[in-house]
Amino acid sequence: MLPLSQTTGYALRAMRCLQEPGGHPVLVESVADYTGIPRSYLSKLVHKLAKKGLVTARRGHHGGVVLARPAAEITLEDLSNAIDGVAWQNRCLLGLSGCSGETPCVLHTFWQETLAAILIRLRSVTLADMARHHDPGVERFRADHGLSDPAGQRHVQKQVVRA
Repeated sequence: MLPLSQTTGYALRAMRCLQEPGGHPVLVESVADYTGIPRSYLSKLVHKLAKKGLVTARRGHHGGVVLARPAAEITLEDLSNAIDGVAWQNRCLLGLSGCSGETPCVLHTFWQETLAAILIRLRSVTLADMARHHDPGVERFRADHGLSDPAGQRHVQKQVVRA
């Protein structure tokens, strides 16, 4: 119905490339190269994530970006709120300016119930949970940089043995 923004998707992909707090920082340019996210856009996005306390960026020779909290503690709601804010949660599904609890539109109750379910789900899924999602660019980045999945799970391809 209402997908999260492409920018939130970019942030999710980029954050999956980062190490846990205290880990080795990675360069934004390298993340951009592997994920296909435009470098300048990703730099602005990382700055926004840092301001919201989701990543820590270090400048200089040994600079780069790491997660500010463990992946298991960063929810999709945290990420969505950091990128898209919460204003979309208060808007009418139909975009009607007069829609409110006092003067609801025909879809108001449906949207409130649906929104509550969406928020519960966004709160229950963490960055670590997303390691199960197949993303070739992220997986290549993590493999090439010697990083394990934040959830401690690697994607293992089953090999068929023929007798």
